[in-house]
Amino acid sequence: MLAATDLGAALHGLCATRPPLRFAGKDGSATPPPAGATEKFVLVCAGGEEVEMVAMPAPGLDGAWSLCVSSQVGCRMGCTFCETGRMGLLRNLRVDEIVAQVAMAAHELKLRVGNVIFMGMGEPLDNVDNVICAIRILSDPAGLNVPLSHITVSTSGEAQHVYTLIAALPAVRVAFSLHAANEALRSQLMPINRRVSLAELAAAMRHYLELTKQRVTVQYVLLAGVNDSVAHARELAAFLSTIGPAARLHVNLIPYNPQSGPQPRYTTPSHADCKRFKEELVDAKLFVKIREAKGAEKMAACGQLGNIELRRELNRRREAALAYEDEKLAAAPAPVETAVALSCTALAW
Repeated sequence: MLAATDLGAALHGLCATRPPLRFAGKDGSATPPPAGATEKFVLVCAGGEEVEMVAMPAPGLDGAWSLCVSSQVGCRMGCTFCETGRMGLLRNLRVDEIVAQVAMAAHELKLRVGNVIFMGMGEPLDNVDNVICAIRILSDPAGLNVPLSHITVSTSGEAQHVYTLIAALPAVRVAFSLHAANEALRSQLMPINRRVSLAELAAAMRHYLELTKQRVTVQYVLLAGVNDSVAHARELAAFLSTIGPAARLHVNLIPYNPQSGPQPRYTTPSHADCKRFKEELVDAKLFVKIREAKGAEKMAACGQLGNIELRRELNRRREAALAYEDEKLAAAPAPVETAVALSCTALAW
């Protein structure tokens, strides 16, 4: 467990005097969430980019909190049901920026952190080296002292980096975002599937199961009329049967959380449809849970983090900076003219 008093001296100093992030707002401060509430915090990087972190009650940990942290500003995976995917990738977060999210929660918000979940903005395994380094700091007793078994990394399917992660940190939990169990539909929903097939992902899942002896957690966003039918549930059960015994598999069903804008691309299935999908998987002896939407009214739920306007604003800034540089170049003397002028000045002197 992590409390404010558990921070190492160096990290305490970094958080207090040289923070790589600050809370959005005029004074750069934030108030802790009310007990039992889910709260989203917007954090501002030194360059003006924003990332988001979510704090939610940690089930079964007696007043502790789960922190959903970001690994990138934006994301290049382009999952069609995800707000962050609409931003595109602006950049990877540095190690100190990842660690600072947890340090700020403990030091400034005074939260006792029980779990750290890499399910915020970005694909963690697209920034695998920094994520591994950050996890080592988070789990080090001299750092933030979060047990590796309480740290989860979610991936949309960066199969090769799954091997890298578990070779470095075999005790870390990995959650696999599946969302469809046939190649055509998954490629439509998740462009990464055009690069990393379900077969490659299945091999990585089996390797994880065999090497770590931990259960495999699968996440599946339910989209009304798209991937939520009984046939889709049977496809999912059949796919998972190739991974390992049903007792070693855990499926989290996530009813779609709407994206921003007046006309979201997808709709949320009815409770009856979600229940029917779950029952089909339970019949296949799988352990299944329908995840409760926490923080959806604050755009803090799964698939809702991100700020498309931020990307537009940063693009405007870049275009303005480029235009300014072009104006400076146009106004500057040509190289030959400059050389002649300097020569004349030297001769006159």
